[in-house]
Formats: sequence, C-alpha cells, structure tokens
Amino acid sequence: MIDGYVHVIAGLAVCSRAADVWTTYLVTPTLKLEANPVARRFGWKFAFLTILVGLVAYASPPMGVVLLTASFLVAASNASKIVMAKAMGEEQLAAFSRRVTLETPPWPGLLFLVMPAFFIATLGGAILFFYPQASEWGYDIGLGMLAYASAICVWYPVRYFRVRAEAKKAA
Repeated sequence: MIDGYVHVIAGLAVCSRAADVWTTYLVTPTLKLEANPVARRFGWKFAFLTILVGLVAYASPPMGVVLLTASFLVAASNASKIVMAKAMGEEQLAAFSRRVTLETPPWPGLLFLVMPAFFIATLGGAILFFYPQASEWGYDIGLGMLAYASAICVWYPVRYFRVRAEAKKAA
C-alpha cells in the first residue's frame, strides 16, 4: 500500500519537472541557451519525457524529494531569465551571453558562474547538518540543493567553455 504522502511527492516532482521544461521553453525555445548538452542534442521530445522522471517518487520517495527540490531550483533560475529573454529575444540574448562570456577573463568568469552553487551548497549543507538522518525529509531537501549546486558546477562551465571554443573556431 502506498502512503498518501507519496502521491504528493510524486505530484510535486512531476510539477517541478514540468516547471523546469516550461521555464526553459520560455527562455530558449530553440534550446540555443540550454547548458545541458544532452537536452540540446535530443531536443524537446526528450525534455518532455523528463517530466515522467517525477514518478521516481513511487519507487523512492526520498529520491522524489531530492528531484523536486533540484528541479524547482532549476525552474526558479530559468524563471529569473524570462523577462530578459522576452525583451531581447532568444537570438539577441544568446549573442549577449556569448559576448559576456568572451569578454570576461576565464578565472573571474568561471568563479562568478559557479558562485551561486557555493551559496546553494552551503545552505544545503546546513540543512544536512540539522537533518543528518536519511529518514528525515530535511535530509532529502538538503541533498536536492546539493544536487542542484553540483549541476551548476558541471553544466555552467561546460557551456562557458563550449561558447569559448565555438568562438575560437569561428575566428
């Protein structure tokens, strides 16, 4: 028998994945600005399929909490870019992002890109400190924050170096 809270976690996890996909679409309909090369390569069909990952909560409620935490954080980050994307358009925003990437020296550029990950990981670590038992929900929320911080530390530099490499080839 499945406890009622599992349905809530699965519903929130599916909603968090849908929020990630929806906010991504609002910022970058052609995925030109998508940092994750897997999502860029396989496109929107793949992105929509990732919504179903929220159902992992039925197999593992704690993993569902980790997923919904990380996905809502991704959606929040995406949402912070919607106004600029709508005002400038995806092509202009991509050009602006490319210009900023190329005009910023690598060391401070990378440092500033991953700085949010440090703050989020610090908060996630603090939550883990106060909820050290894997049986506590705070533990899974802390892990979700660390997962999101890790994604920033992986995908932001990947995109940063990809943009720099593409510019080098074009020159």
